[in-house]
Amino acid sequence: MRHNKNILFFLVLLLAAACFIVGRAEAQQAQPPAPAKPAFKPGEEPKIKFTEVSHDFGKVDQNASLKYSYVFKNEGKSTLIIENVKAS
Repeated sequence: MRHNKNILFFLVLLLAAACFIVGRAEAQQAQPPAPAKPAFKPGEEPKIKFTEVSHDFGKVDQNASLKYSYVFKNEGKSTLIIENVKAS
């Protein structure tokens, strides 16, 4: 009788692990695909142009709060899309 309980426990544990693995695989597949990059005709691409590409704040006191904005414009012929911007 004890042997049957051990086998039953093992089978339930195995079934639970299989369900967990299948559930994770389905969740990973359910993520939306990354957006496709648009194809542009030659000369029709967007083109970003910055007025400045760097800025020197000079000597700054410790813990000072600083702010600076970079100015840019699209000199291309298609819409410029800016995604995944991260400060460094």
